[in-house]
Amino acid sequence: MQNKIEILGVEVDNLTLDEALSQIESFLNSGQANLIVTPNPEMIIRANYDQQLKRILNSAELALADGVGLLLAAKMLGVELKERVTGVELVQRLLKLGNQMGLRFYFLGAEPEIAAQAKKNLQVQYPNLMIKTHHGYLDRRLEEKVVAEIEANQIDVLLVGMGVPLQEKWLNKYLTPLEVPVGIGVGGVFDILAGKKRRAPVAMQKFGLEWFFRLLQEPSRAGRIVAIPEFVLKVLRQRLKNK
Repeated sequence: MQNKIEILGVEVDNLTLDEALSQIESFLNSGQANLIVTPNPEMIIRANYDQQLKRILNSAELALADGVGLLLAAKMLGVELKERVTGVELVQRLLKLGNQMGLRFYFLGAEPEIAAQAKKNLQVQYPNLMIKTHHGYLDRRLEEKVVAEIEANQIDVLLVGMGVPLQEKWLNKYLTPLEVPVGIGVGGVFDILAGKKRRAPVAMQKFGLEWFFRLLQEPSRAGRIVAIPEFVLKVLRQRLKNK
């Protein structure tokens, strides 16, 4: 089974969640900065028009398949991804690991108070975690403050929830200079951890309908859904080209 699978020019690691966590644990002890991205169909389509984003995705130490659409696309291309690794599940497992190891986390992103509420919720369950937070509305002064705070607190895991592609570009700019071992773009995960939004019911997750559940909660996402048919058409073209 292939270690990496290319879908529309973006390489995706063929790992289970457990394998990804094992890799992340080694990153934490590496003494180097490691970027983790979680491509889904929308992100891959965006990367086809944003070459900087594509370069960042393909240079990341881990690119994990967040989306049933990627599993289906891989099958259409004649290969098979082992498992879907969602950003929410990855973060939840990483927080549990962090509680065991006494890791230092920094939550950057979302609306004011959301990351702080997520921290409050988590520290009931994970009392050994150290979590610093800041909302995602940064001007130059606030950005300098956040960078200084991350550096001063020797953060182990930096989670950035600013949406694609801003979060990936922010991490690409700062992760290595700050020498943070693990940085992950997490999209709307803070909203879920804070209890502001809910994940789709398990049945909808199983059938790959989380996008529809998110649309019901956020009708403003409707414009992004057009990426899905474009993604399917482009994958079909790649399949024909590969034959």
